[in-house]
Amino acid sequence: MKKVIIFSLMMLLLVQFGSMAIQAEEYQNYQEVVFEDDNANLLKDFSDKDYDGYLKKITKKRFIGWKIGVVNENAVVEFVSETKLKIYNNGFSTIKHNITLETEEETKFQLSASGGIKVSLEGSEKKFKGSVDADIKASVSYSSVKTQTEKYEFEIIVDPLTYVKIITRGQGIINNGVAKYYFFWLNTKDGGWETFTLTTEYYEIIKERI
Repeated sequence: MKKVIIFSLMMLLLVQFGSMAIQAEEYQNYQEVVFEDDNANLLKDFSDKDYDGYLKKITKKRFIGWKIGVVNENAVVEFVSETKLKIYNNGFSTIKHNITLETEEETKFQLSASGGIKVSLEGSEKKFKGSVDADIKASVSYSSVKTQTEKYEFEIIVDPLTYVKIITRGQGIINNGVAKYYFFWLNTKDGGWETFTLTTEYYEIIKERI
């Protein structure tokens, strides 16, 4: 019986450790993400050295379950998610364009994970798999918010030898960190977690000379 238990523990140790590939959401692919704090990083930018250092800070073990560490808490980011439109005027006369832009209903709250931490979809709500979800909720702001579909109609004037571009810009809140899972006091898997909450989003019109 003792041999069976030892073998099972060894198999858990061999199976559970994996790569730190990111299960990423849309915000991870924004054109630009800038933190107010220069020392803060997105989960996708954590290096192997970062992971090792953050995981070592989790020193208190558990019999069974997750222990989490928070790296960035309520870190403010400004972002450019995408360029919606570019209009060039190579001529010598002013041109006008009527523009219609529409934003679809989208979830303002997103999750990303790496390593042994996974993300699941329950109905229309995403959450981290297993008991780690409750531990993260207890440590950081964790709420799902939605925005309604909105439509914008306006006229753009493009002066000669200029171009106009419309970008989607905004602000959000990042919480991220790492976690270890213990089974009979042994660390059998670990990984990274991250939450993104969109707080403001708007269109910006930029005019520049060609």
